[in-house]
Amino acid sequence: MAGLLVDTDIFIDHLRGFRKLTAGRDRLHYSVVTRCELLAGEVGSAIVVELLGPHRELDVNRKVAERAGRIRRETGIATPDALIAATAIEHRLRLLTRNLRDFEAVRQLRIRQPASESSSATPGRRSSSSR
Repeated sequence: MAGLLVDTDIFIDHLRGFRKLTAGRDRLHYSVVTRCELLAGEVGSAIVVELLGPHRELDVNRKVAERAGRIRRETGIATPDALIAATAIEHRLRLLTRNLRDFEAVRQLRIRQPASESSSATPGRRSSSSR
């Protein structure tokens, strides 16, 4: 069973009825940053809590924060995206997202697009250990 970190855009697509979020054989995780972003939106808190409930929430700890700082310095991406990317890398998860443009510059990040767009990881996005 593979693990995926679900980006905020995928949850938003689900909430708007554009694309149903299903785990399939993958265990789904999300960042606390995604919780923040969803709660800042127009959907009610109860709906967000219910949507996130079955999935594993991953906190921003020191290792994630430090990696996110390096990612932000190296790529210039926004802090929330750097935190999400760092969370995926630190937990050795693929990032499920449609926002390739936001994450393509992040080395070591393994990206997977939703099944309707691509069922495999983006070519060339294999993780290499820096530890």
